[in-house]
Amino acid sequence: MLRHMLLGTIAAISLGIAASSAAHAQQEPARYAGPTEPSKAPPGLKVTAITCLSILHGCVSPAEALQHVGKKLGWKVTVSDGGGNPGRQNAAILDAVSSGADVIALIAIDPAAVQLGLKAAKDAGILVVSGSSGIDTPNPVIPPAPGKLGVAFDVGPNYAQLGKLTADWIIKDSNGKANLALFSDKEFPSVTALQVGLVAEMKTCTGCTVSAPIYFTGNQVGTTLPQQTVGYLRAHPETTYLFSPFDPAAGVQVPAIMQAGLGSQVKLVSILGDQQNLDFIRRGVVQVADGAYENEYMGWAIADQVIRIKNKQPMFDPHGENQPFTVLDKTNLPAAGTDWLADFDYKSKFLSLWQGK
Repeated sequence: MLRHMLLGTIAAISLGIAASSAAHAQQEPARYAGPTEPSKAPPGLKVTAITCLSILHGCVSPAEALQHVGKKLGWKVTVSDGGGNPGRQNAAILDAVSSGADVIALIAIDPAAVQLGLKAAKDAGILVVSGSSGIDTPNPVIPPAPGKLGVAFDVGPNYAQLGKLTADWIIKDSNGKANLALFSDKEFPSVTALQVGLVAEMKTCTGCTVSAPIYFTGNQVGTTLPQQTVGYLRAHPETTYLFSPFDPAAGVQVPAIMQAGLGSQVKLVSILGDQQNLDFIRRGVVQVADGAYENEYMGWAIADQVIRIKNKQPMFDPHGENQPFTVLDKTNLPAAGTDWLADFDYKSKFLSLWQGK
């Protein structure tokens, strides 16, 4: 996830760093770039949103956004916890099928891991869609393997571009001298896409060094990742920056780094925009930046694509509906206790389109 620097060490050059951070705190897209073709919302849809793991804020936010949409449109939207493992996620899909869902929305769940549930949903004629998996446009499309089932679409930001913006922030902040430890997780195509953009951009920095990927799994976040992180930093004292691929991982790395007395050695940068991680930045605790995307928008975009499919209209392309993203640092954080939100009003636009206007 993201990492933070102790500002006391840069008092003499704080103006220059603030300027460079601000230069890379752009929001993409700068204005609403979603659909413009009206598509009247069908009434009374029954939707089940299944989170990858409901203790992870980034999994929950899009599902809660679908609930917000449901209240506007008269839909019944239920949120189920996928429990962080395929067994629980398959069981949640089967429960949704049994309850008569019209739509099942998977949030950060790999379709390849829930084939049992997808088969039951297909047999029942239920539309299954996805968010935050990074398997659909504007990211490289990853179709299901032969003989396997997939989803109708996946909504996500342009992960490679977000990785590029994050790398630009690191390059600027380090004055082109970053020694970056690259932590990664092979389980998520979104992480792979983001890493491609980040590494490619870091290679443009001739004075920067990037480690080979240091892999972990989601199950190791709460177990061995803290020790793995501290062990790497002690074995590589030349490391000045650490990239963590998503905020829940950074959430355990930051306190481990502090407890090991390494907080002044390294600046951590992460992805997602979770409130806990933004608070690390706010308080100057190891984390310095976070590549954040608008998870509320993701839920609204999922609803929009569902409506278009139900109306037998073409889906908006890219299927991610140009979900907004940015890089946050101490110069542009949202208020404490709040998520980052795009600075344009997309909700009124969507609601107008769904009224057929």
